[in-house]
Amino acid sequence: MTQHHTTKKRAEQRRGLLGRLLTTTRHNKNARPYASGLHLTDVIGNLTVARTGTVTAWYVAAPQRWSFLSNDDRNSLLVTHAQRLADLSGRRLHLRITHRPYPVARWARALDESVIHPLPGWDRYLHEEQLKVAQLPLDNKVVYYGVRVGRLSGLGRTTNKYLRASQREIDALGRELQEVDSTMSAAGMSAAPATPDEMHWLLVRSLSLGLPAPLDVPPQTTDQWHTADLAEYTDAAEWRSPEPYGPHIEVLGNRDGRQLHRYVSVLTMGRMSLPAIPESGHAPWLQRLDRLPFPYEVAATFDVREGDEVNKEMRDQLQRIYHQVRHHQEHGVDIPQQLARQRQQGLDTEDEVRSDGFAGVSTRVRGWIRIAVAGTTPEQVHDRAQRVERLYKGHVLIHHGADQYRLAREFIPCEGLANEAYQRRLPVTTLAGALPAASALVGDRSGPNLGYTSGASRRAVMWHPWRSTEVHERSGLTVIVSSPGGGKSTLAGKIAYDSARMGVPFTVLDPSGPLVRLCHLPELRPFAREVDLMAAEPGTLNPFRIIPDPRPDHYTPDLPAFRDKPDPREAADRAFRAAVQSAQAQRRTLAVDVLRGLLDSSLRSSEVTSKALLMASQRADTSVHSSPYAIISALRAMEGSLEEHAKHLAELLEGAAELPQGQLIFPQVDGGDDTYLTEHHRLVVMSLKGLSLPTAGVPSSEWTLEEQYSMPLLYLAGWYAQRTIYHREMSERKGLFLDEAWALLNVSSGRALAKKTGRDSRKHNCRSLVASQDAGDLIAADLSNWIDSVFLGRTTSPEAQRAALQLLGIAPGSGYERVLAELSQPRRDSSGQHKADQFDREFVFADGISGVERIRIALQHRPTLLQALNTTAAPLAQKAAESNPWTSDDVLDLVKGGAR
Repeated sequence: MTQHHTTKKRAEQRRGLLGRLLTTTRHNKNARPYASGLHLTDVIGNLTVARTGTVTAWYVAAPQRWSFLSNDDRNSLLVTHAQRLADLSGRRLHLRITHRPYPVARWARALDESVIHPLPGWDRYLHEEQLKVAQLPLDNKVVYYGVRVGRLSGLGRTTNKYLRASQREIDALGRELQEVDSTMSAAGMSAAPATPDEMHWLLVRSLSLGLPAPLDVPPQTTDQWHTADLAEYTDAAEWRSPEPYGPHIEVLGNRDGRQLHRYVSVLTMGRMSLPAIPESGHAPWLQRLDRLPFPYEVAATFDVREGDEVNKEMRDQLQRIYHQVRHHQEHGVDIPQQLARQRQQGLDTEDEVRSDGFAGVSTRVRGWIRIAVAGTTPEQVHDRAQRVERLYKGHVLIHHGADQYRLAREFIPCEGLANEAYQRRLPVTTLAGALPAASALVGDRSGPNLGYTSGASRRAVMWHPWRSTEVHERSGLTVIVSSPGGGKSTLAGKIAYDSARMGVPFTVLDPSGPLVRLCHLPELRPFAREVDLMAAEPGTLNPFRIIPDPRPDHYTPDLPAFRDKPDPREAADRAFRAAVQSAQAQRRTLAVDVLRGLLDSSLRSSEVTSKALLMASQRADTSVHSSPYAIISALRAMEGSLEEHAKHLAELLEGAAELPQGQLIFPQVDGGDDTYLTEHHRLVVMSLKGLSLPTAGVPSSEWTLEEQYSMPLLYLAGWYAQRTIYHREMSERKGLFLDEAWALLNVSSGRALAKKTGRDSRKHNCRSLVASQDAGDLIAADLSNWIDSVFLGRTTSPEAQRAALQLLGIAPGSGYERVLAELSQPRRDSSGQHKADQFDREFVFADGISGVERIRIALQHRPTLLQALNTTAAPLAQKAAESNPWTSDDVLDLVKGGAR
């Protein structure tokens, strides 16, 4: 019923659009006091009308993901795109690629509105982030497709005869539009009719070709422009062609009261020898332009050929080749290899077309492809044109043709071809290999700035840690994986820092302790707390106390999880009782894992030990007021076949309780509530300074006594940090970072902790970061169901690389192993010194909403934070501070319409 209503509504909107096309254009044809000098006369909705009556429908393609897809998925995408192009057989297709400046001010306003209780200094922080983003060459690629749908010959005529003819043409146009709409919206194209704002932008960028894009464009209140309305665009820029055969044109215009002058050169793609995509490892051939560090525009015109037309053309060409071959044979001269190749290519093409009936991906196209680059001086635009030539060297010949003025006019909707030179005849599959909508797109464009994409193109990467839980109703679990030195702590520290500035309470468990320096940053010092668990009060890590009882107010009938049940109160009470039982079971499991960890390897692996500890834990008190002493008492009271072994375990555990590490686990008295977790603290960093963790992968039988005792403390510290999730209101934003997850996931209680963290992250609105050196640990712990997003840093081990790719859903052997190994490689300058940007750590980021890209975490604009996150960064951070382009008195709102 709903789908039928939507289809009917769209049909009514289409009829209204076509009706306005007839009446408004006829009215405007009666009198034209303004001559625009363009072939374009009217814009109605997403339709443009030319002076000749030709109607073109414009669509905007959704960005297509290309990065980190398997070759099979990429081939499927290209074939599907080729099929959509083939569905447009017999039509002229226009391709326009332009760019919109990254909406820095809009992003900053949205981020500002999303924070609830930011820390003092938030305004300054936000301005600095705006300045950082605005200085990067970041923009959004917009891909337009224009499809010729028909011609209206009766426009401007008022007699009944022409009115009836126009109505028939409108009816036919409606059927054509419905067919084209269906083709353009299908998989492989994913293009929607252009909105009024998008049509406005197309006119702005086309008629002000080469000028800097306006930063602030108000929303459009109309979806139609007529000839007189076009003065808004034509009067905004002046085009000059100083020399008939000059290498560029000049474009003058006004932006925000400033007179601008640009030189624009139009390049044309000529003969092509494109490698196979994706087997060659190359990106789509138009996506190469995204590597350019300056803006570019593309205007291409393609005719998707009819079968009869191509067949006739092929027969004519083969006939000419036949006569040339016969001429050589009659004179006894060898046939030139080039002529033989042409003959064979023609025969192959003819066979392919005939065998397929000229349907689907055997369709042929002919087209003209123009690229426009602009510069402030003739020398600069010349250099940029040469960069485009070098970009395609060996694969495409780039021509810098004459008659630049007419070539530039091809970028304007409804304008004709300047000339037919450099016409390309291509299989539709080759055209599909351009995949113009392929782009680097990752993140949610609403949160703090993480950095920028560092693969095929540079795009800003914004990520709001709580958007997945608050908007998408997904888990808040994020895993961070990299080899040592890959930047796990840098990334987690950056996220914790930004979150604390936003006013979100964030708890960090960093066993080795370097992240405690975040607490000493001047902007965080009054609101942060460093907790050295190794120096904490005895019993701080009591396994029974660190798993709190569930709060009754988290299980009320009015919560969404219960309100739709037949009996909400009973459902809430039942869930609360189950949560209490689960907490008791978790305390029992954690206590057994901890006590077993205090024993030597021979006893830890003993089946008798496991049986005795389990039986004792079942007989002991498992409330939040209990302690491991209750299990020791149960061991001493045990009778039967386990009595001797149980008493031996009790003596060993009592001895362990007297050691410094043991005192953290065994309380001397029943402690009170913790006082450090107050509303005042927005950042709490817990460390285990001096703790000697075993090396990952070393068997437990080879651990030293110090390493053996460190593992139980790490398990307990993880639970101790995780319980902060439950100290606050469920809907309140929270953050948690657990480092060294590989050690936690070695025991059942650690795996339970990781699963509970992921499972409860959505319900308790928590962004939980879990870091490990090997993705295999996370996969073995069966966390896949709760993982929302993934950061993969430098990974060198082949086994670890396979596991890391598995987290992304990529089969091994696709070539991405090399990408993981090359992330965050230190760079050197010409003198052999490390460059400062070695601290811009790189990751492959999967945002959980289909985006996967290689990104760079940039911190050079915050030297004190960079220094805090790098143990050897002091001299380099000082250098970064000296080169910082702004000072404390020079924070400017560079972008019009700043956040505050």
